Amino acid sequence: MTQILLIAWREYKQYILSRGFLLFLIMFPLALIAAGAALGLLERNKPIRTFVIYDETGIYTDEIDQEIERQQLLMAISAWDGYLGVNAKFDQNSAQKIPAPFGPAAVHDRRAAAFIEAGGFDAAQIAVAPFLKPGAQNFSMPRTVFQRLALPDDVAASAGLAEAEAGLRPYLLGERQINLPERGGANLFAALLIPKEFGAGDSGEPAQYWSRNLTDNSLEALVTSALNMALRREVVIGHGLPQEMLDEIAAIHAPMNSYRPDKAAEDAQLDIQDRIETALPALLTYMLLVIIFGVGNLLLTNTIEERSNKIVEILLSSVTADQLMIGKLLGIAAVGLTMPSIFLFGGVAVSSTMTIGGNNMMDLAITSLFSSPLLLIYLFYFLCAYAIFAMMFLAIGAVSNSLQDAQSYMGPVMLLVFAPLPFMPMVFQNPNGVVASVLTWIPVYTPYAVMMRAAADPPIWEIIGATALMLAFATFLARIMGRIFRQAILQASPPKMRDVWRLASSEAN
Repeated sequence: MTQILLIAWREYKQYILSRGFLLFLIMFPLALIAAGAALGLLERNKPIRTFVIYDETGIYTDEIDQEIERQQLLMAISAWDGYLGVNAKFDQNSAQKIPAPFGPAAVHDRRAAAFIEAGGFDAAQIAVAPFLKPGAQNFSMPRTVFQRLALPDDVAASAGLAEAEAGLRPYLLGERQINLPERGGANLFAALLIPKEFGAGDSGEPAQYWSRNLTDNSLEALVTSALNMALRREVVIGHGLPQEMLDEIAAIHAPMNSYRPDKAAEDAQLDIQDRIETALPALLTYMLLVIIFGVGNLLLTNTIEERSNKIVEILLSSVTADQLMIGKLLGIAAVGLTMPSIFLFGGVAVSSTMTIGGNNMMDLAITSLFSSPLLLIYLFYFLCAYAIFAMMFLAIGAVSNSLQDAQSYMGPVMLLVFAPLPFMPMVFQNPNGVVASVLTWIPVYTPYAVMMRAAADPPIWEIIGATALMLAFATFLARIMGRIFRQAILQASPPKMRDVWRLASSEAN
């Protein structure tokens, strides 16, 4: 036992105290900060989508301008709620003390109208001043995303849609720019052409949206929404009703609360913590997959290096092959458990100020993690998944003198490791469906499937049966892969593919 622990400590220390791992400890929080800064920088420097409208009807341009203003206001209110989440000091009741509609709440047209009626963002800044942390900066309005430009004179004078289209092509292709007095030339992102016969029904002609960008359809969705609302308003007015009625109907926001039937009536309403508890199994599952692959690679490269450099011969002069194998497994498993621990503590350090709607998100996540069996489930199935895949990597390392030798074996193993990834969203959305049940009963995927289903109360008999099958499979696999390791680790030349089965089916002499 002492030899096994010495080997395990050697493997653990070799990686934990290595310059690469120490660099990882430094880089991980810096990477989180850099990622947040990069996202903020990208958002601040997101290009403005400029467009023009050639409207033969002369009535829909104003509708689109109003929709752009509406979307900009809703986006600004969402940004305001995010500003409060970072800069406000929340206690249990402070979110309710901030005067409505300035406190964090659902973002919809009715709240937007109330926001403007209450004085807008200047009044909001004054109202929340007592709740802000010391040194908090004032709220900055988000940049305008869409900007409608005036039609170039030559296009505005077009005799029809076809002539306007031909005139706009050089601008849409970047061959010409639209002159703006305040900033010189501007590239044109898109153009909207509305024919005279545009309207609802089979008799109406469709509007035309022109753009070279096929990936960003946000502007197209916005102008479509604006035109839909305009056509509905025409129908309302055609029935003799005031157009304000449509605006009032569109501003209606249906209040909705979600409840869980498996909880008592007083605790059944879902809150942010319930949402976090639902999402945690998926997060832990993907972390499990990444870490298993990461530590498996460590085990593989370490075994190949020791074998090719003849270090393994020195080690086996003091310990048996079984002791070396078990020690390696224990040491790298400890590395695998150290990594999520660092993720956890790093997340606490970086995200402790993330507050949304008066809730500290990290505190809620930690509470959910430690008040439920999720952590124990993760630990158990991490060890099970590790035992299955680590034995595969260890056996591959034992039959390879270099990473090139290992490639022929790694292809099938990589497919095996990542094959369930496309199905994980299906398991998350339907944790007790057919796909989830099938994956649960496949031993190599049982850890991932059970983790993903942990918050959905899957049938206990299914979990117990699949886990027992997985343990039996892991025991069988350890026996087979252990034979390969013991017999191949000291061979001067790696065995050929056809010889591996012979090694797996025979005990060492």
